[in-house]
Amino acid sequence: MPLWSAGVDKTKKAYELIYDDVQILKKQVQDVADRLQKNAEDIRLVREQLDGLGETLRRSQADQAGLKEDLKAVPQQYQALAGRIEQLGLDLARISDALVALRGGAPPAEAKPADMKAPGDAPSAAKPADQAGTPPPPPLPSNVSPQDVYNMAYNDYLKGNFDLAVEGFKMYKDQFPASPLADNALYWIGECAYSQRKFEDAVNAFNELILAYPQGDKVAAAYLKKGMSFAEMGRTEEALAAFKLLVAKFPVEEETRIAQQKIKELGEK
Repeated sequence: MPLWSAGVDKTKKAYELIYDDVQILKKQVQDVADRLQKNAEDIRLVREQLDGLGETLRRSQADQAGLKEDLKAVPQQYQALAGRIEQLGLDLARISDALVALRGGAPPAEAKPADMKAPGDAPSAAKPADQAGTPPPPPLPSNVSPQDVYNMAYNDYLKGNFDLAVEGFKMYKDQFPASPLADNALYWIGECAYSQRKFEDAVNAFNELILAYPQGDKVAAAYLKKGMSFAEMGRTEEALAAFKLLVAKFPVEEETRIAQQKIKELGEK
């Protein structure tokens, strides 16, 4: 090969190498440009998120300011509530006086429980009212509302005045049998008897509630306390039957959880 031809080949190869290097550099530059563009997009997204966080923070600060204003009004609301409680106390005193007057005119059969006979009473003596049938309940004074009667009876229950509470709840039940709280009155009559360990009377009250108000909101609780009354009397089979009926009829009620525990306890005895 002539010497000049060899020189041309070397020059050509040098150009080719330079071209290849240039292409590689172009590709690297393009990669860098792509990464810069992606980074710019990421930065834009981060800025948008920061703007959103800033707006959320501003709203939170505004809400906190509003909460502080609401808290300033709490003392005033407390004063109003205290005044209302004081007024309710006066109302209860008025209701108590009215009920005392009403109880003073109640028939003897209603004023004295059957199992608390006065000395000298014959155990099986029939009263004239018993022979003629139960007299109708006396009318309420015009200044006493049904809710007043219920509240007074419940207040007696909370204070442990169970006999007075039973009288009040019986009065409410007899006067207002269609009231939404009539089943509650029956339930609390049963609770009063249970608290006095008059478990048979408690069972009777709970049975009356279950039969008279099967859709009432106290039915599940009545089944539970009925079973507990049977358990207190040592009537295990009847207690288990009441608990199991509660579990079957009201599977999601809180009373059911207690009944299941009672079933377990009675089964271990």
